[in-house]
Amino acid sequence: MSSNRPNIQKDKYEANVQRQLQAAITSETSARALENAVDEVRDYLTTTYPDVFQNTLNDLNSRNKIRAYIAKFIQDKGIKVDGVNGLQETIAIITDDILDFGPITEDIDNEEIEEIRVNSVNDIRIVIKGKEYRTDKKFSSLKQAISIAKKIVRTVGKNISPSEPIVDARLKNGQRVAAIMEPICLTGINLTIRKQKNEVFTSTKLIEFGSATEEMFEFTDMLGDADLSVEVIGPTNSGKTATLQTILSRLSNDKRIISMEDTAELNLLKFDEEKNPINSVLMWETKEGVVTLSDLLKHSLRQSPETMVLGEMRGAEAQTVISAANTGHQVYNSFHANGPKDAPNRVLQMFMMGNTTLTQDMILDMIIMAFPICIFQKKLKDGSRKIISISELEGYEDNKLVYREIFKFKVTGTTEVEETHPLTGKKYVRKKIVGKHLFNSPISKNLYERLIEEGIDERLAVKFYKRAPEQIKGVD
Repeated sequence: MSSNRPNIQKDKYEANVQRQLQAAITSETSARALENAVDEVRDYLTTTYPDVFQNTLNDLNSRNKIRAYIAKFIQDKGIKVDGVNGLQETIAIITDDILDFGPITEDIDNEEIEEIRVNSVNDIRIVIKGKEYRTDKKFSSLKQAISIAKKIVRTVGKNISPSEPIVDARLKNGQRVAAIMEPICLTGINLTIRKQKNEVFTSTKLIEFGSATEEMFEFTDMLGDADLSVEVIGPTNSGKTATLQTILSRLSNDKRIISMEDTAELNLLKFDEEKNPINSVLMWETKEGVVTLSDLLKHSLRQSPETMVLGEMRGAEAQTVISAANTGHQVYNSFHANGPKDAPNRVLQMFMMGNTTLTQDMILDMIIMAFPICIFQKKLKDGSRKIISISELEGYEDNKLVYREIFKFKVTGTTEVEETHPLTGKKYVRKKIVGKHLFNSPISKNLYERLIEEGIDERLAVKFYKRAPEQIKGVD
């Protein structure tokens, strides 16, 4: 830590301490309990440097900046703690109290770890490459575990206590923190930190991972050129954001794109060698209690968008999204759903959260017209993330959704692979799911004609209209 030690002046600190003593004539001493001193410093950090303070959960550079801010604040304010002598000791004890996260500190700093899961005081687990591992780390006590959970949620200005036992926070850097404590939590404390990877995914990487194929991206490129709207669905942590980011990164630079998210995760800007922007992109983020996704969507319609991107649809904003997609705007969005059959009903539920006089049948028809293409992504049991299907939604017959899975991932079996345990370094064998992405069904005549009307080269459109489905021997 010595190389990162803040520049402090002992003489200035002592002078400030004396000034505090002289100003506190009505008090016995200006020194205070450590807890009070820590609260004062933390309040200063969350108010003055909120973004940097939030980033201390996954960025060492931000943590070093906060160390310097703490040192300067203690020095300037002449803060003295009961039982602690000298400036260096005061800085050290307050900094450790704010920035030390006990047994999970190293896990927070480890970029390979995707998620930290505290099941109880004696049960700390981590997720690497989609697979959970139990560590041998433990908290010294329930009191320490709760104290650390409080530290973490305080970085975003929130608190957790027996009277407020549940916290769900989204950090500016995309991390998510969920905590629940006694009396609701029977094991005392549960804490999950889902870290946001800084890695920018490309179609090349997703193809290497086996998440998709080049032909699938060729198909989504064609949809983008035809200004068709697309929804990307799947469970939590299935890789929807990476897939959406990749599809959007391949859009024409001529499109005017506006992205809207609760917490900005998509980065759609492209630059030339001289760092000048080469595409027209506006990126917006909501502000809790002040600006909602519905507010951003309504404003975006006044900013002449050609392509609108909604990071994750959750509620009544679905009404504006469906209206925009049915009135000439291309819309990409994502939301939680368990497959293409489930997608229209999930949107219907969100649509009905707002005021409407339309019947459910009318709304479902509007949804299908707005989003004819559904991409379904899922994390498999071996930890891999796959696009399970790209489907064309055609409509309803006898209250049943008619759709065709144009591309589909078909499982052919499992195989055993040898890997190195990330915690012990020992070799072990695990099962890996084996399968293949297939061209499963040609697009409908209606979609084919729509593509041609939108100026898509007939030779490309025919490729997905006339081509025969593929088959894998032994797989129905």
